[in-house]
Amino acid sequence: MTLAPGISPFTRRPRTVDGYPRIEDHALIGDGATAALVGMDGTIRWLCLPRFDGPALFASLLDTGRGGAWTLQPNGLREVRQHYLADTAVVVTELRCDAGTVRVTDVMVTREDLGTGSPSGTGELARLVTVLDGEVDLRVHLTGRGGLAPAAGLDEITLGWPDAFIPVRLTSTSRIGGLDRLDGSVRLRAGDRLGLVLRWADGPTILRTVDDVAAAIDATAAAWRTWAASITYTGPYEDLVRRSAITLKLCDHHASGAVVAAPTSSLPEAIDGERNWDYRFTWVRDAAYTVYALRRIGLADESEGFLTWVLNACLRDGRPHVLYTLDGTPPSKERIDPDLEGYRGSAPVRWGNAAADQVQHDVYGEILDCAWQWVRGGGAVDDQRWGELVALATGAQDNWRTPDHGIWEIRDAVFRPGFDGDIETWEKI
Repeated sequence: MTLAPGISPFTRRPRTVDGYPRIEDHALIGDGATAALVGMDGTIRWLCLPRFDGPALFASLLDTGRGGAWTLQPNGLREVRQHYLADTAVVVTELRCDAGTVRVTDVMVTREDLGTGSPSGTGELARLVTVLDGEVDLRVHLTGRGGLAPAAGLDEITLGWPDAFIPVRLTSTSRIGGLDRLDGSVRLRAGDRLGLVLRWADGPTILRTVDDVAAAIDATAAAWRTWAASITYTGPYEDLVRRSAITLKLCDHHASGAVVAAPTSSLPEAIDGERNWDYRFTWVRDAAYTVYALRRIGLADESEGFLTWVLNACLRDGRPHVLYTLDGTPPSKERIDPDLEGYRGSAPVRWGNAAADQVQHDVYGEILDCAWQWVRGGGAVDDQRWGELVALATGAQDNWRTPDHGIWEIRDAVFRPGFDGDIETWEKI
């Protein structure tokens, strides 16, 4: 494996506050459809299925007791370190206890899409455990939101998941005593390897052996490096720029061209504050900035994909909206989850986003600027697309004098439909 430069030394086990780890003590993995957060302590605390805006299977980042998580951790954990493999979304977490050291390699399994060169997901999350030294008792603990169904067997477990009609299966490359209860441990020695695969795609997993899992990790790394090879940036902080590009790509919904603002919901702006929003949607403004940044460093396909997607979304009802689902439709009504306490008790936890009902005129310009940047980079605009862009420009011309909500989406401000340009006619609820 090719490691990222400057791998950090081991640090003490991540500190928790109010029973929660720091948000920054997590790495992001994804496959162009959804994403997961992997903690430095070997715990996956966030995963929505089958895509970014689907129900959360793991959400212990929002409730350590009831959210659901998947932990791989040696008993007596003392020190940890975590890094990405260079130019990939493959995460390596090393966990040291008094008895030995364990490496956990995590991926959302992907393959190279030969049509676009982008990594494309297979609907699987693979975890490869390797014992580097010593003899450890590895705890395997998995619980999802809403409870789990009885085991189908020691080597393949079907999860009963009331939040969604999606069969989720856990496959192990080794029979682990107690794993049928999804809360067991196994003794492993230096050189031992264990593969675990969570699959939600149709059909059984083909990753049946440790070698299968290792090969899937290598193929995933290769797919990411093929994509990253198109990055043309050279200059200051090159490693950070490349890592940032991969992080932005992890928010790209490969099938549609939409780009989510974040793969998470309800992480608080401030602890105990109420500004805890669901960001698993596409804000036109944010996505336009994202694809602009990617295009500037040689990654143009994302710009074309987003432009096509957003123009189709606008055509559905004749005007651009602030945000859309991945399908280019308005989100469902925002609701508050009564079962989750929120990160460090910062309620409420929200699903959906009511900002979709706001009016923000800058989205006209964001889309037109995205088209301009596309053309500057050598992209073509046919007659149909030109007509769509002209319609947008005409809409901006017709509506710019009508007041909007502003770019910050403050929820206690509205405007009168009959506003005539006099700021004194604004009202506050």
